[in-house]
Amino acid sequence: METQFIDLHTHPAIKPLGKSFNRKPGFNNPNRNRQDSLWYADAPSLLDKLANITTTLTKFRQSDFTSLAKGGAHVVVASLCGLEKGFVMNKLGTKLPGDLIGNLVTGMGKKRIDHVQRMDNYFDDLELEYGFYRQLDGKKVKIDGRWYQYKLVSCFSEIEGSFENNIRTIYVVLTIEGAHVFNCGLQRMGKTANPAEVMDNVDKVKQWDHPVFFMGLTHHFGNELVGHAQSLHGVVNKLCDQSEGMNTGFTDLGWKVLRRLLDNQSGKRVLIDLKHMSVKAREEYYQFLDLEHPNEVIPLIVSHGAVTGFRSHSQLIEDDLFNYGKFQSNDINFYDDEIVRVAESGGIFGIQFDERRVGSKYELKKTGPFLNRRKMLFYKSKLIWNQIEHIAEVLNRHNLFAWGIQSIGSDYDGMINPLNGFWTAEDMPLFDSYLEKHAFNFLNSDQAKSLKEFNKIKASDIVDRFMYENAYEFMKRNF
Repeated sequence: METQFIDLHTHPAIKPLGKSFNRKPGFNNPNRNRQDSLWYADAPSLLDKLANITTTLTKFRQSDFTSLAKGGAHVVVASLCGLEKGFVMNKLGTKLPGDLIGNLVTGMGKKRIDHVQRMDNYFDDLELEYGFYRQLDGKKVKIDGRWYQYKLVSCFSEIEGSFENNIRTIYVVLTIEGAHVFNCGLQRMGKTANPAEVMDNVDKVKQWDHPVFFMGLTHHFGNELVGHAQSLHGVVNKLCDQSEGMNTGFTDLGWKVLRRLLDNQSGKRVLIDLKHMSVKAREEYYQFLDLEHPNEVIPLIVSHGAVTGFRSHSQLIEDDLFNYGKFQSNDINFYDDEIVRVAESGGIFGIQFDERRVGSKYELKKTGPFLNRRKMLFYKSKLIWNQIEHIAEVLNRHNLFAWGIQSIGSDYDGMINPLNGFWTAEDMPLFDSYLEKHAFNFLNSDQAKSLKEFNKIKASDIVDRFMYENAYEFMKRNF
């Protein structure tokens, strides 16, 4: 049977939308052989792979709909994000040197970067990206002799709706990454957010034909609403200033936006994605739910995250001795007490396929690069298994079902450094097979002896839950 998967966080439009500025801005080309099409496949060459291994830059496409189709995608949660000015108005300025760095990092093209540098309305850019997806919604494309389409959906029932039997459909659920899209966070343009305009833009999004399922309230830079965690490192961090708003909490306007998003009287409720929020903002959000929604369980979402391995932000103790020292301790990642919160809320935890997030420097050093391809695939997939296993062990210790929240949140095409060997969505069936090896090894090890009886399930069931079932059930309950 063909492997199917659900990905909670991808960016299929970032590169083709960027390339559309070379011809017709915002035009989603129906010709899948053109770079400004969501269906355009740009598989990594050997040189591309070597460049990624040596520099971590990822210019090839990872989540184009052709690769998604070949990889067996059933549902794709596509994140609209709007490129932030902090990337393209950096310490090298806005002229050629800065543009070249931006182009290397994003693969969008200079004309797209020039546009972002000039524009003064993030909301217009959000609507442009939304329109980009709508243009080819339901349009048939033939790939290797088979017909495919993608379909934007407005609720869970449409995911299982009836379509022509001879057409394979990828269902697309829309989300947003970063509330700057409501047109705030434009300090680099000398602008301060207009509260009335921001709230009006929130209301407009809540009235879209295809509702936003959930959204992250912040991304990489200050947005005058919610504090963000440090997310950039290395050369990019040296060029881009994240300091404004970093590690702060909610502003007064941020609270208003949050309440409006969660309001289910005026439009469909938009759930909140915890990723990129500072620890302070996350803690404020948990308190907010306890105080303002005491009789309602609102699910917590991490769309594309990783674990720190620590008990809590205030207790930097590693209880998982089998995985001691294997994780990144940066507080953009999540603590054990937060993992428990996610599970108790009926939430979901998408694990990011980004080497810079899922493994400590020591652990990454152990994983390669290897000349032997099978070794590389084994050890790189083990980085994700370590995340799955840690979450399971935390939940098991708290007498909770251990395998019910972990899912894919790849962040493909989101400027990540992908797992070597699992370069694109087309590689998901290969990843599935390696993940089952790790699940089998774990269940037959001394580590598994501590599992409660109700957590002793088959390796194949653990993998099925991660690849598909957990995300499917979460959407069934909440979308």
